[in-house]
Parts: sequence; structure tokens; C-alpha cells
Amino acid sequence: MSSTKIEKKKKSRLKTRRGVADVISTMMLMAVTVTGASTLTYFMNDAFVSGNLGTVSTLESSSLNLLLLAYDTRDSLDLLTLSEVDNLTNSFLCRASCAGNPDTIPALGGTEFIVIQVQNNGIDSIFLKDVFVSGEKYSWDPSTSGSILDLPGGEFPADGMYSILKTGNNPNLHNDNIEIQNGQIVNVLVKLDSANPDIQLNKGIPILLNTGSSHPVEFLIESGDAR
Repeated sequence: MSSTKIEKKKKSRLKTRRGVADVISTMMLMAVTVTGASTLTYFMNDAFVSGNLGTVSTLESSSLNLLLLAYDTRDSLDLLTLSEVDNLTNSFLCRASCAGNPDTIPALGGTEFIVIQVQNNGIDSIFLKDVFVSGEKYSWDPSTSGSILDLPGGEFPADGMYSILKTGNNPNLHNDNIEIQNGQIVNVLVKLDSANPDIQLNKGIPILLNTGSSHPVEFLIESGDAR
């Protein structure tokens, strides 16, 4: 065999090996990329489900001077120590399943409650225009203005609305309006709407508070939890 043909065969083998090496390198790079993406997704999902975004939410709310102090979303009695604010023990927060008689208390087939306690940590008053629960808008119920919370008597927000309750010496007295004065701590009582699916327990619930500023206050709480 001539030296020319031998040289051509050597070059052909080198090209083949180089081609195989390029394919292997590409596959290894793809494997590393997929592994990294999967790991990042796992940690992000884990943070969301476990409610570890609470620190981020607190920092955001601090910059707007509205602090989340506590919340109660349990299937339990006396939510956040508010007498008679009771949910049923049905392993979910009732919304659509209670659409037959939504404006009544849960014991009579009405939608259930969540309670959020916030403090105005700023110098000026804050006006709580709307509350958004999982993207759904809840408006203030003016029929509760100045009344005493009385669930059997009907002095509580209607389906898909909220009220503001004072704390301290008058924990069952509703605010006259949507103003939260500087330094004031209030409980926001939300009567879940009947137009949307029930909220399963141990799920993250995004809460957005519209105070009229360009940056609404956002929190992430967990259904079936009290903090």
C-alpha cells in the first residue's frame, strides 16, 4: 500500500474519532445543564411549598410600613382568638362547596374564613382598599362599619368581602372605615368567596394588600396553618 493511501486512512480515523469526541462532549454538557436545572427547580418548589418565602415577604412589607404579624387559616375554632370565628373540620377551606348559602357562617353552610393580623408601622395612615386572595379581589364590607362582630347575628363580612377588626381592648369591634392609623394593629377578617374552587390545606396562599400605593404589599401564607 502506498504511503499516500496510508496517510489518508490515518486522517480519516482521526476525523472519525474527533467526531465521536464532539458528540460525547455535547451529551455531557447537556447532562450537566439538565441536572443543574432540575436541582434549581427542586429548591425553588420546596421553598414555595414550605412557606420559606416569608422572609422575603416581610422585607417587602417592611419597606411599605405594613407588617404581617400573624395569620390563621385552620379548620378550627376561634381563629386568631376571635370568638365564634369558626371553620369546619373538612380538610379544606370551603369556597365553591359552600355556594348554596355562602353569606351564612360555615356551620350553616357558608364559606369559611381566614384572618390576617397586620400593623401599620409607618408615620401616616394606610388605607386598605382591597385584599387579594390567590388572585381574587375582596372588597371592604361597609355594612360592618362600627359594629360588634356577631357571627350568629350576621355582623360579619359577606361572601367575597372583608372587614377590619380592632385589637386590644375591643377585639370584636369593626373599624368604621378602611383606615389603619400609624402604629395600629388590626385583624383583617376575610370571608372567602363562593365563586372559586375550595382551597386545599397545606397549600401556599398568595395574599396581596392594595393600599393605593404603586407597590402593593404581598405575603405568602399557608392554608391550614396558624402563625
